Amino acid sequence: MLTDLILYIDNSIIPINKPSGLRTIPDGYDKNKENLQTFLKFEFPELMTVHRLDKKTSGVILFARNKEAHRNLNHQFENRLIRKKYWVISHNIPDWETYTARFPLLINGDRKHRTIISQSGKASETHFIRHHFDQQKCLSVLEAIPHTGYTHQIRAHLSFLGFPILGDLLYTKDLSSFQHKLNDSVNRMMLHATAIEFLHPETDQKILINTDVPFSIDNI
Repeated sequence: MLTDLILYIDNSIIPINKPSGLRTIPDGYDKNKENLQTFLKFEFPELMTVHRLDKKTSGVILFARNKEAHRNLNHQFENRLIRKKYWVISHNIPDWETYTARFPLLINGDRKHRTIISQSGKASETHFIRHHFDQQKCLSVLEAIPHTGYTHQIRAHLSFLGFPILGDLLYTKDLSSFQHKLNDSVNRMMLHATAIEFLHPETDQKILINTDVPFSIDNI
């Protein structure tokens, strides 16, 4: 199974296609819970985590294989030199084709540990592109390009804008009973990291890693 998840491998990096429902790193309270990092370290004990995806988010995630690569990739993330793209199915249909959300985000901002829009938060930015939609199901297919990388950023931005992600049971503001039923009918959150672009930490060449989207609006 593990080899099926590896998108590319060399002496510096291992990009992985993480499945939905699997944690990136060990749980803070129960170290025995399944997680991607622990699985990978059985075969690659030198592996180092560079960034994370939410448990329910699938898609490409990047790991380093040595300290130099880890330091280089962390620098790229800190300086926003790494470009990521996500594919989303959301409730409701935007009247825009493109939109850039710029809202201050406060991490762990309420009793449910959600990221919320707050003037005391940090500046954030996500660019959205509407690709197509289903009027009958009141669902949209969006592309999300985050220019900052805060916890639950895409989920919080879309929820605030009135387009919560299908299958996201944490950000459910103002959903109708029909939309709640749709959420219950799917087996995952419809958020997938489709691509990551970065400079290779050893060669300094631009690298683009893509993944297929594992869900479709036509199958809902």
